[in-house]
Amino acid sequence: MARFLHKLLDRYLERYLRAHPQQLQPIERLERPPARLLVISSTALGDTLLSTPAIKSLRKSFPEARITFLVHRNVAPLFAGFPYVDETVLYHGGYRRFFSTVAELRRQQPEAALIFHGNGPQDIALAVLSGARFILKHPTASPQRIYLSHQFMPKRQHTIEDRLDLVRLLGGTVIDPTMEIPPLRDGNRDAAVLAGLGGAGKIVGFQVGASHPYNMWPIDNFGRLAEKILAADPEVTIVVTGVDRERPLGEKLVHACGNRVLNCCGRYGIADLPYLIRRFSLLVTGDTGPMHLAIALGVPTLSLFSAANHLGTGPYQDPTLHRVIQKDGSFVHRLPKKQRDDSAMRLISVEEVFAAYEACLHH
Repeated sequence: MARFLHKLLDRYLERYLRAHPQQLQPIERLERPPARLLVISSTALGDTLLSTPAIKSLRKSFPEARITFLVHRNVAPLFAGFPYVDETVLYHGGYRRFFSTVAELRRQQPEAALIFHGNGPQDIALAVLSGARFILKHPTASPQRIYLSHQFMPKRQHTIEDRLDLVRLLGGTVIDPTMEIPPLRDGNRDAAVLAGLGGAGKIVGFQVGASHPYNMWPIDNFGRLAEKILAADPEVTIVVTGVDRERPLGEKLVHACGNRVLNCCGRYGIADLPYLIRRFSLLVTGDTGPMHLAIALGVPTLSLFSAANHLGTGPYQDPTLHRVIQKDGSFVHRLPKKQRDDSAMRLISVEEVFAAYEACLHH
């Protein structure tokens, strides 16, 4: 079905551009900074957070521009009141409400669209159908790259820099590479999170799940790490974070370690999550959205990388706060995505994670 819908979209775009032959322009024809900008970062939590430096840099470089932010509806509550955008439009995923989303974007009349992260082929199509004359996206193999105003060459650099390159090409000169979320000012949310923690003082967070199995450290390893941490420090409480489907993983840790482990998987919505994570002394995590959220909040992290490379998606700010364990698990990418398991993450031992944990405490 998806392939059929993609073909329909291709045909629709072809007809649309035949009717609007002068719309799309190469970036060389940009004569002045655009007054109205569309920024697209319409996927999951982590990638949206990785887009915030570019969005901040757009606002700081072009303070008079009107910026519209296309963000996934599941992530949008975290960005309520985000001070760097003027308007937020919700993306509902795939082709859900596709044409109503197009209508909302067209009402914003963007001159330029910057795709920081989006699922194809919908992302470039939405940018085209928004009416934007200039469309930028970091290096992509998408067949729809023919609609882009510039073809970026791949670079060996952090994802944040890939997105900042779009801002630079547009003429942006005030570059801020730090991630940020709106200020945490909801006292009711904060009080609810504190109540849920039951008076726990020194908290170590465990993010046990990930968007893909090949980025997940085995739950048995988390259990053995928990035992070591709890034995070493009687004041520590471990709080397990994750979505509702990961609750059984948290229950395994509770069963193994007792009431000094709190299973918070699925307990808090995305708007509550920063109020929880900012209470952590440290977050132990794979390459996940909560890792990026902790970094944005200035919470120390111990992050585990193997299938992914931390030089591309790992901590990029406040280097003294964050410790990374990196193994070469790139072999998993030779398999089809659905066949990739946690074998790359199994290269990371419990002993080396615990040693890194102790080093974090004494830093």
